[in-house]
Amino acid sequence: MTEHPHSNDEHKQTDDAAYQTEFDPITDSVSEELVRAIATLNDADPTELALLWEFVDPEALDALFGPRAAGNPRETNGRVSFTYDAYHVRIDSSGQITFHQSESESESVSERSPSEADE
Repeated sequence: MTEHPHSNDEHKQTDDAAYQTEFDPITDSVSEELVRAIATLNDADPTELALLWEFVDPEALDALFGPRAAGNPRETNGRVSFTYDAYHVRIDSSGQITFHQSESESESVSERSPSEADE
């Protein structure tokens, strides 16, 4: 996985770094690459992560960014953005996945009162 701070991200960021990885739209499953990248970033096994289908349809992602039925690449420019667990994710048709930790996740942890954290 290639990790790069991404300065042109659509999402406003505070001190969060964005991470990027690439996939081959002809040979790779974008949903599998996304899960692998987040697992690597979290130093976790992919089976320990939240299920992707609870946030987005993995088969739809693979269909959007994979080759046509005849194996020909799609000649489109497009991207999809969504939240996967604690991450904002953006996937584009060039084969790039960009993600960073969601601000709302970090805010929700810091906004809890001590009594809520103990429950």
